[in-house]
Amino acid sequence: MGRLIAPLLLSFSLSAAALAASPSTTELVEAAWQRHPQARGLDARRAELAALADLAAGWTPGPGSVGIGNRNDQTFERRGQLEWELEYAQPVWLPGQAGARREEAAAALRTLEAERSALRLGLTRSVLDAHRNWRLARGLEALAERRLEVATQLAADLARRVRAGESPRFDLNLAEGERLSAEGAVAEQRLAVADAGRAFAVLVGRLPPETLAAPVPSDVPAEHPALAAAREAAALATARLAVTRQSLRDNPEVGLRLRRERGGYGEGMADSVMVRVVIPLASAPRTAAREAGAQAAVTESAVTLARRRSQLEADQASATDQLATARALEESARRRQQLAEDNVQLADRAWRLGERPLEALLRARAASFDADSGALRARFAREQAEAWRDYLKGVAE
Repeated sequence: MGRLIAPLLLSFSLSAAALAASPSTTELVEAAWQRHPQARGLDARRAELAALADLAAGWTPGPGSVGIGNRNDQTFERRGQLEWELEYAQPVWLPGQAGARREEAAAALRTLEAERSALRLGLTRSVLDAHRNWRLARGLEALAERRLEVATQLAADLARRVRAGESPRFDLNLAEGERLSAEGAVAEQRLAVADAGRAFAVLVGRLPPETLAAPVPSDVPAEHPALAAAREAAALATARLAVTRQSLRDNPEVGLRLRRERGGYGEGMADSVMVRVVIPLASAPRTAAREAGAQAAVTESAVTLARRRSQLEADQASATDQLATARALEESARRRQQLAEDNVQLADRAWRLGERPLEALLRARAASFDADSGALRARFAREQAEAWRDYLKGVAE
């Protein structure tokens, strides 16, 4: 009993270790995120927008300024006239401008997060597609290697028969031709595997793993991230239009000036305080240009949102049809695979009994390998259709 349990425990521990070593989709997506220029740019913009939000939440629209001045008559009359001025000036919000700026900052942060979610979803889909393409290439490579193995065995068998005088050299030549063709197919598929692996490495920064750890099921979002990003972008454009309308002129400025002066030698220093208010005037052409630009951005974002919503609905309807077709094609490919395998067995038996020529067996085997390849491609096409359907729902992991 112990001899039976020990190998089982060893097998289980090795399987568990292999599963633990398999990276998860989240880990691969995170690695791809660190290599994606747009993703890193969004990370950098988050700090910028957070700082702008802090600025918009302040009591004033910006920092004040300090000025210092001196006036004397040392260059000309030299009567001892002396004057020092120290001034602090602070810009102030226009009516309604502070609230508009805060709403703009909040909308910008929401837009950034929505863009991050949309980009991460798309990046997840790219990673899974790249890994799926690599697995398909590996599967086709395995089929090509099996074809080469079968062709090599047949050529070796016929070589023995030719030496024994039991088969014509014509059959051996046919078998050698099939073996050489199988060798070429193996070389092509190995190149395809290498190319798919390199494409994955460019995206993620590492070679594709044999398997991926089972992902944690995620809930379907109420709104597709790409559509949410477009909606938040439209809200941001509206918020910027509101800021433009609340900023018809530059910010007023309130200053406090302290003056210390004397009229000449022998006179005492006199102190005075002055309050200064600067109200910039509005410029109609500049205001019209700013508002027109902001209104154009609002219109463009609204059209983009409507178009993206329509495109998403059309893609979802198309994905449903594609998945139904892919499932039907996969079922047909499986049936064809079964029929081709049955024909191989019949043709092999007939050839060994001398009832059919070797060409019939080779054609049956070629059809069988083609059916195996078609079934494999159909299975991956169905997986691709399912992944596309899930992506349009907002789920990719």
